[in-house]
Amino acid sequence: MKKLVLVMLALFLVIPVVSNAGSMNSRYDVTFGGFVKYDLGWTSQNANADAVNASRSSSSTRSVLADEYGNTFMSGAETRFNFLVKGPDLWGAKTSAFIEGDFRGTSTGNSYGGFQLRHAFMKMNWQSAELMIGQGWQQWGMPYYVPTVSILDYAQYMKGIRTPQIAFRYFFTKEFNAMFGVTSATEWSGFRSIRQSNDGFARSSWPGLQGEVAYWTDRCGKIGPHNLKFALGGYYGKDNSSRQTYQNATGNGYRDDTLNSWAVAFRYSVPIVPERQANKAMSVLLNGNFWVGQNLNGSGWLYDSNYSSYQRPDGSYAAPTMFGLQANLSWWITNALQLNGNYGYLKHNASYYSRNTNVDTYNMTQSYGANLLWDANQAVRFGIQWVRNYTGYNGYGAPAVSAGTGNADRTGVADVYRFGAWYFF
Repeated sequence: MKKLVLVMLALFLVIPVVSNAGSMNSRYDVTFGGFVKYDLGWTSQNANADAVNASRSSSSTRSVLADEYGNTFMSGAETRFNFLVKGPDLWGAKTSAFIEGDFRGTSTGNSYGGFQLRHAFMKMNWQSAELMIGQGWQQWGMPYYVPTVSILDYAQYMKGIRTPQIAFRYFFTKEFNAMFGVTSATEWSGFRSIRQSNDGFARSSWPGLQGEVAYWTDRCGKIGPHNLKFALGGYYGKDNSSRQTYQNATGNGYRDDTLNSWAVAFRYSVPIVPERQANKAMSVLLNGNFWVGQNLNGSGWLYDSNYSSYQRPDGSYAAPTMFGLQANLSWWITNALQLNGNYGYLKHNASYYSRNTNVDTYNMTQSYGANLLWDANQAVRFGIQWVRNYTGYNGYGAPAVSAGTGNADRTGVADVYRFGAWYFF
């Protein structure tokens, strides 16, 4: 009898657990996806795998450690996963949400290999409009397609950033549309400082403003999802980060120089040779952007761009203008094998005073390279790539980690070779 009581008691404890198991399922349509990513590479300079510019080259009178040695690297941190949720309609719109993360870790203050948030946004789609709220890719300026092996390849040439924003895009016709919205004026993730740091862009009390007018059409054919696209867009914000303690008759205070932060960008996608009958073999696509702007370093639009505002001799602050471009040419040799050529250029228009004061700051960088991507099947992709980064500095200098009596070269060159393997699920 005692054994029977114990068995019955166990059943009563287990039954609620079993009956509640189904409550963990979402009420809506949820799709789980992502990929496993492996990277292997070698760089001719002693730098990390994400270096997007070159250190100074050694000279006859000074040896630079970064230029004297190369290094290998391996990682699986670009592995990512995502959730796509489709929910009930609202106000006549289809609703959805998307969440994605990877293990690069650097944008949330974690070490490399820690989880970080990439995307987290909701969407409402009407027949002629789309509203996006949350964190996602910037809605202007970035190229439509940048086929590379690493996510940060060519990132310094306005490849695009993921930023908290509200973006509303209205389709006047099937081919003509316009977007406007607000976006984070500060580099929200703090990969160079503290998360949600109170920087000058946040102190300005201005949100970042964004907008774009675009033309998209299938009239000239397409290659997969890539059709003919042209768009002119931009961004505007304020920077109050230039503050200086000073003394006057009444005591200490702050000097406040408000600087404009802006960019205008044109982006394009041209299927030079479209696909035929859903087969991309021998297709050719040209796409990219070119842009001009000012004071974009603090917002993070240009990854690792090291030219922010600087102080003049009279104590006031100024920010240089800058311009750049990115161009990507893709040739599908077969439906599953593509050869890509990439080029990027960035130039800071620093003043004579700034160049002579900040000799170790680079004012120009360009990159070019090629890669081969092969989709072995629907789940597996392999890629090999070569990229050369060329960087020009403001003046001759002696880097901290170097040895010798003179200066290192004014320029630097680094070659990066990569192998990547993906498993999509």
